[in-house]
Amino acid sequence: MTPAIPDLPIGILMISIISVIATFGSLTYVGVKIINAIANRKKEPRETLELQKENTALRDRIENLETLVCRLDQEINTQLEKSIWLSHSNPGNANSQQMTAMVNITGALEGRFQVLKELGRGGMGIVFLAYDKQLKDNVAIKVLSPFLSNDAESLERMRREVTAARRITNSNVIKIYDIAEAGGLHYITMEYFPGENLRQLIQRKGPLSLQEGMQFLYQICDGLQAAHSQGIIHRDLKSQNVILNDRGHLKIIDLGLARTNQLEGMTATGLIMGTPEYMSPEQVLGRRTDERSDLYSLGVILYEMFSGKLPFSGDSAISVGFKHVKETFEPLISVRPEVPDSLSAIADRLLQKDPAHRYQSVDELRRDLEKVYSYSPTPAEDITPVPQKSVRIQN
Repeated sequence: MTPAIPDLPIGILMISIISVIATFGSLTYVGVKIINAIANRKKEPRETLELQKENTALRDRIENLETLVCRLDQEINTQLEKSIWLSHSNPGNANSQQMTAMVNITGALEGRFQVLKELGRGGMGIVFLAYDKQLKDNVAIKVLSPFLSNDAESLERMRREVTAARRITNSNVIKIYDIAEAGGLHYITMEYFPGENLRQLIQRKGPLSLQEGMQFLYQICDGLQAAHSQGIIHRDLKSQNVILNDRGHLKIIDLGLARTNQLEGMTATGLIMGTPEYMSPEQVLGRRTDERSDLYSLGVILYEMFSGKLPFSGDSAISVGFKHVKETFEPLISVRPEVPDSLSAIADRLLQKDPAHRYQSVDELRRDLEKVYSYSPTPAEDITPVPQKSVRIQN
């Protein structure tokens, strides 16, 4: 995969600003109509009532748009910083940037690791496959981007998260080894688990069968329950962060956005923590998150597995975020009538806007899942992810 400079989401900002201006304009227009209607309320009482309802709806929309615009503006600044860093590191093309990153990181880590290839890039940094000369095995190394490495508060948050994540020994969670620094680079080492992600499987096969989808759900629940038992909330749970091997075994990855319950205030200032299509309403609005936010994201994954599409989608982050906060989705059973009514009901409860109306724990969710499909530790026979061969280097 050839990485590219992150696209600057200027269009998001423009859409946001235009949306707010248009909404304020509409509110002003409606306000004038309300005043006129009230003045003639004896003649048109029904029109007045309808306009008042429209006015209330517009006010709610503005309140949510203001919150989203502020948070997206902060995200744009972060994206600009990352893009400027990439441009300064190498003004050439993406291939040159990839080679430069490989050379710099290989030089910094060559004492213990042999960097083999880049696996992917994200908001937190670049992930590489490397051979650990001490462990004599392949590992994944996430090299943190400079805007995190140069932020003492972010590094402290990362260290605490890694310390907490190392306590998770569940087989459905990628094992975290350590966070360290070499040659000015801060990096996290973790288990390397070759395979494809759940999103790729769904795109390749379409909606999953009840058998394979439920097998995946139980495994995700196992991993999520192990994290929650240590006070860790994933906060970016999505199908791309669920990796499957060729035997149908899965692991949850990328706990880089997680935080412990005891460190509620220690977040990267200005970052939208999560992926819009999978974010709970409270995440979109920047409110406190807990285990129920992960359960909402799991509801999105459940819906995606059995319908082949997401419950909410849109042309921009702000449109998707607003739908999570205010709009309703098409019931799973309407999209795919062959799924059991009870499974559709589980999706409905997981995707409730109010956390108090969702499942309150993974245990509670599992009890209802058992009523739909009995748990079996044997992976479904029709699961056929495309594996990636592990590369080993001899000393």
